[in-house]
Amino acid sequence: MSYSLVFARPPIPCDDDEAFKWLRKQLDAYRSDSRPPHPQLKFLHDVLTDEYPCLCDLSDELVNEAVWCSGPLIDRFSHDLAVVSVAFTRLEEVMPFIVATALGMGCSVFDLQGKMVYRPGGMFDVSRKRAV
Repeated sequence: MSYSLVFARPPIPCDDDEAFKWLRKQLDAYRSDSRPPHPQLKFLHDVLTDEYPCLCDLSDELVNEAVWCSGPLIDRFSHDLAVVSVAFTRLEEVMPFIVATALGMGCSVFDLQGKMVYRPGGMFDVSRKRAV
């Protein structure tokens, strides 16, 4: 099982309900977007995979310990969005770093299962994996 997160470049709507409506439209465009990742998202990818290597870069012995559920991870990054799946078995450990890193780079994070939107400049409670 995996946990889905979406990283989005600004701007996004301030209201969470409007932001999720906006995201649905963006996801339709994401599926057909053949442009390379925006430099902001490419840098986010590089920092995340420096900390938690891409599934494709792990030896067979380490694949079961992977954070990411698909690879190459860069293929999940488009010009405006990145849609990643995190292993449930690693979620509690890695979610604070992933969200804080994305926010620190100016990206918003959509937590699809938790129905949360984390925005740069907002507060994020790493112990509870939620906005405060």
